[in-house]
Amino acid sequence: MTNKTKHSGGPKTDKGKVISSRNSTTHGLTARRWLNAEEQALFDETVEAFNNDFDPKTSIERALIVKMAECTVRLMRIQNTENAMFDLASSEAGHPEESIKSLDNGSDRLSESAGLASSMDWQFDSRAFAKKINLLDEIDCQNLSDISGWNYVENNMPTTADYIINKCTNEYIGLHEFISRETDQSNNFGIRLIVEGVNDSDNNTKLSIEEVVKDSHQISSQSLHRYLEKLANNLSKDLQIQYILKDLDRRTQQIKDAAMPDTQKLSLIQRYRTADERQFSKSLGELLKLREMLSDV
Repeated sequence: MTNKTKHSGGPKTDKGKVISSRNSTTHGLTARRWLNAEEQALFDETVEAFNNDFDPKTSIERALIVKMAECTVRLMRIQNTENAMFDLASSEAGHPEESIKSLDNGSDRLSESAGLASSMDWQFDSRAFAKKINLLDEIDCQNLSDISGWNYVENNMPTTADYIINKCTNEYIGLHEFISRETDQSNNFGIRLIVEGVNDSDNNTKLSIEEVVKDSHQISSQSLHRYLEKLANNLSKDLQIQYILKDLDRRTQQIKDAAMPDTQKLSLIQRYRTADERQFSKSLGELLKLREMLSDV
């Protein structure tokens, strides 16, 4: 003889019933109990408002109104949850580093340079910015194969020549030694902010121009090409950093405004909203149909 499986009729003790009644509150969006006094008050006010609108005469009408009020409160909860998700995403996106990373594919180099600028209480200098643009434009306009040596730079690239000579005189270093140092493959300086008016050395003694260029004939065209490529790259990065810092507050606000929550969470929110909207529409349709039937009697 086969024993019949006994199906559970649910919790029997008072404690078990209380625990069971809380099962549906594990997720706030689907909670059947109201989460706080504000939600309870909203539900009561909504029921009262719907009763005033529809003036229910039967228990079925009153039940449908309660169902509509429940949907309304849950829809408000969903909207509040969605708003909080966007606020959180905006807050997380509001860090200045996010503005920098957004223009450099997440590279740490711009972040480090921006940090250096911040530590120096950096201020945007429009004249220095324009000088760097002119210097970069002058380098970019050249065909590297035409640059045969320092004489070419002196004769055809005056802005670049002045920049290099000033670097050498400030650092008390000859032109050949400077170019060799800057193009040394093992020398990894990394990108740094090029700050106008700040010397790379504490040595206040400067070389004369004659002392700087006296060994310029020793500079190979290949070394000069490598240096100019490196200088152009660093200038480009430096200008980008300065532009970001100059407009950082506005860009940070733009990123915050465009911040989006996790797509899976948003999708879940939309599913709950759609389900509650359908339930509300269904309950309202049933209520209106019932009132029409009662009016025909």
